[in-house]
Amino acid sequence: MNFVVSYPKSGNTWTRLTNAAYAFDDVEPEDFMQFDDEDGKLSRFIGWGDLTLYPYQSVSPFPLSEIGTLSTEARLRPAAMLVLSREAGQSPSDDLVLVKSHHSRCAVNGISLWNPAWVDRVVNPVRDPREVCCSFADHLGKSYEETAELMNDPSGQIGGDEDTLHHVLTTWSGHVRSWIEYEEVPVHTVRYEYMKTDPVEAFYGIFEFLDAPDLSKERVRQAVEKTQFEKLKEAEEKREFTESTDHQDNFFRSGELDGWKDELPFDLARKIEEDHGEVMEALGYL
Repeated sequence: MNFVVSYPKSGNTWTRLTNAAYAFDDVEPEDFMQFDDEDGKLSRFIGWGDLTLYPYQSVSPFPLSEIGTLSTEARLRPAAMLVLSREAGQSPSDDLVLVKSHHSRCAVNGISLWNPAWVDRVVNPVRDPREVCCSFADHLGKSYEETAELMNDPSGQIGGDEDTLHHVLTTWSGHVRSWIEYEEVPVHTVRYEYMKTDPVEAFYGIFEFLDAPDLSKERVRQAVEKTQFEKLKEAEEKREFTESTDHQDNFFRSGELDGWKDELPFDLARKIEEDHGEVMEALGYL
C-alpha cells in the first residue's frame, strides 16, 4: 500500500484530495465534501485509512468497544493492515490509492506499527509546527497552550474513544524525524509551504514519486486547480466536510503560511521553537 503519513494538520487531507482529482478528471470541489457517502464516486477511493475500525474488527473475535486498548490495537494491526490492503486494492484506480495515517513510526509494547510487508511508499507532508499548533488547536477544540504541550509529549496521542482508534503521535519533532530517517521503504517528504507556494511542482514531485500513470504538468495543474483552498472552503460553506469536528466552524480554516504570527502569543511561539528547534532548523523553519 501507498500511504500519506503526517502529523495532523500538515497537508494530509489536501494531498489525498489532490490525488483523487488526479485520478478522476470528472470530480469537482463539491464532490470532496462528503467523500465517504456510499453512493459517492469517491467513496471507494479516498476514504481509506489505517485508523478505520472495520479492518481491525474483522480480525478480532471480540467487539473493539470491549477490548479497544492501544496495546490490543497494536497486536491486531498486522492482520488488520493485510485486510486493508486487500480492500483498498479493489478500489477504482487502485494504483493511485493513498491510505491515510497519522501514526508516528514507532512501536507499542515492542510491536512496530509499521512493516515493509504492507508498506510500498510513504508521502510525508510536513508543516511549520507553529502553524500546526494554531490549526490543530482549532481542530481539537483546545487552547494553543494545551496543543503545544501535546505536540511536545513523547506519549502524545489522540482518539481512542468508542468510535475511533488511537493515533500515536509522539512529539511533533519525533514524528517528523521518524519518517525522515526511515530507510526500509521509500519516503517522499514535502513541505506544506512548498505545496502552497508552488503546488504544481510540489504535486508533480509527489505523483512522480508514486509512479502515477500518464504523468504530465498539465494533468497535475488541472488536479491542483480543483483543490485550491478557496474552492474547497467555498464548497464547505454549502456542505459540511466529512472530516470536520464538532469543535470547529470549518475544516478548511485559513490555509495560511504565516498566520501563526498573528495568532500565537510571542512566548508560546518561542516555546515551540525551543521544543522543536533542531528539526525546525533542519527543515528551514528557523
